[in-house]
Amino acid sequence: MGSSQQPPATCPEQLIGALIPPETRRSAPLIPLAVPALGRRGQPTDVAAELVLLDVARIDASGRFCALALLTALQWEPGHHLDLTVETDAVVFGSSPTGQQTVGSRGELTVPVAARTLAGLDADPRVTLVAVPSRDLLVVHRPALVATC
Repeated sequence: MGSSQQPPATCPEQLIGALIPPETRRSAPLIPLAVPALGRRGQPTDVAAELVLLDVARIDASGRFCALALLTALQWEPGHHLDLTVETDAVVFGSSPTGQQTVGSRGELTVPVAARTLAGLDADPRVTLVAVPSRDLLVVHRPALVATC
């Protein structure tokens, strides 16, 4: 009997559009930066070119990460108040005297779970950090975003 029975007919899968995450995310609008022209000896001739610093970090389960070198360059000490803005593929920290985020006592920042989810930072604990001291900003985004730009 077991060999003569046919498996029941299965219904083809139907995906519900509202529950499917987007296959690709739009890339975050990165800050346009000046590229210095190089003089005869390879030295920048445009001294007003913006300094951009890069680093990588790991976000722990609580959303904390540490980037002491970038925080030092930004002159953000423990207790420094920050605003947090969520973009499509990034979280942007910026100084604000009334900001709800603060630099922790050990130089750590926290990205709340809702911000991590909205910015697509929840799939991988690794993040790329971009500090722009002249604009007093720190941008946190997925490492894959660097490869797609």
